[in-house]
Amino acid sequence: MSHCLLLADMAIYVGRYSWDGIKRDGRDPIAWSGGAYDVKIYERPSSRGRVELLKPYVCVYSKTGIGQSISAQPEKFAQHICHDFGLNIERVVWVEDLLDGQHRYEIVQFSRTAKIGKTVLYKSAKRLAKESEIRQLEDELQCLSSF
Repeated sequence: MSHCLLLADMAIYVGRYSWDGIKRDGRDPIAWSGGAYDVKIYERPSSRGRVELLKPYVCVYSKTGIGQSISAQPEKFAQHICHDFGLNIERVVWVEDLLDGQHRYEIVQFSRTAKIGKTVLYKSAKRLAKESEIRQLEDELQCLSSF
């Protein structure tokens, strides 16, 4: 249970993340109509001593049924999350929780495709989570929900 206490201290955000579809501060909205997703962002504790993890952050997101879905094109969603919470998109393990089914978790990987001015463009690719990833993820999510 001590790893749960450590993980609880490393929670960055647990709650409902919403948008209204309006352009603000020169940034396009996540989608042009409003929506909301349940989001859990946390830093993964390194059990390897001084070894730095390549992706030390995890963002698990799931549909709420409210508004626009971002599942097909999560790039702007991820960029907004990173901007709002000071994260680097390439150092986050992105997980879409489909909430049910045999293949509940999808790992979303972003790769940089271009840079136009200050705007970086990404494309995403999804894959099913491996059994070892599912076990670790569910253990971490259980720890977060116990606080």
